[in-house]
Amino acid sequence: MTLSFFLVLTAILLLFQMGLLLYLIVRKKRRQRLEEETENEYAHLTEPFASYMTDSSDVRFLYAVKSIDHQQIVLERLLNGYVAFTKGANASPLVKQLSEEFLTDPYTRILGQRNWARRINTLHYIEDFHMRSLAPALLERLKNAGTLDVETQQLVRTLASLNETAVVDELKRFLNVPVRLFIDVFNRLDKANANEQIKTALEGSDEAAKHAALAYIAHSGALSFLPDVERELASSHTEIRIQALKTIYRLEYMSDPDLLAPFFDSSFWTERMFAARIAGIMQFSRYKQTLSTLLGDSVWWVRYSAAEAYTHFSDGDVILAHLSENHPDRYGRDMAAQWQTFRPGGAR
Repeated sequence: MTLSFFLVLTAILLLFQMGLLLYLIVRKKRRQRLEEETENEYAHLTEPFASYMTDSSDVRFLYAVKSIDHQQIVLERLLNGYVAFTKGANASPLVKQLSEEFLTDPYTRILGQRNWARRINTLHYIEDFHMRSLAPALLERLKNAGTLDVETQQLVRTLASLNETAVVDELKRFLNVPVRLFIDVFNRLDKANANEQIKTALEGSDEAAKHAALAYIAHSGALSFLPDVERELASSHTEIRIQALKTIYRLEYMSDPDLLAPFFDSSFWTERMFAARIAGIMQFSRYKQTLSTLLGDSVWWVRYSAAEAYTHFSDGDVILAHLSENHPDRYGRDMAAQWQTFRPGGAR
């Protein structure tokens, strides 16, 4: 290779670097100009927007927003700020009206593009603005989805926020659906539809949906589902039984204390633990002696829960004092002594 070849190669590389630098400078300038234009338009529309959201007869904003160059970006920023800082704003008919009038077309185009990040952001905006106009298109996308990836999960959440109950059945098509996702769906549906889907899930065979339904009942405190919850105590699936026990513990109510009896002898320590907690928080006196047995359990959490259960009884301090001296298991004595100390009103 000659010297001239290296000189030419160096010149080409130098020109390439200069061209790249020029491109980056131009792109930065364009971005800065876009940000400045967007900021100016946003500042110009802030007052008319606030006035319109307070009094929709003030239509200055509607005329102004139609004349700006960066309509989508500015409107998203205005609506997003309003939804974030105004209680119940995502249910506002004005938010829904503005988003559907000005953002339906651009969002439809974005959802058909290959830019994953923009599609995800758009799904969030659709959820926040409660854009019902896009529900049919989103449901069709969900029906055509083959995998439950991040985008599909957000699609499910968005549809649930739009009160599309069909999303529950579509979700059951996928294998290994996270329980958390079902719970998200139930929380996003309105109360009437959520209760209907909860009932269906408890009567069905999908374990993830049933698990989520029980968790939802625990969180919402829906005592009307107590018979359904208690029926699941006889489930052949351990995780369902445990979740049913958790739900009863959260509800702090049980129609028949005898239903708890089999769980004190369960081979699964989690069931023994929740049985002890339920017996305590509901003050089932018939199980005081059983709690003493669990105080000597091989699992620390079961011993802990059994001792804690005694603190809910009026004579719990007396029982704990007796057991701290006389329990046949030394770990049981230690746990009773510990809870004597931690009992409200006791020494710390």
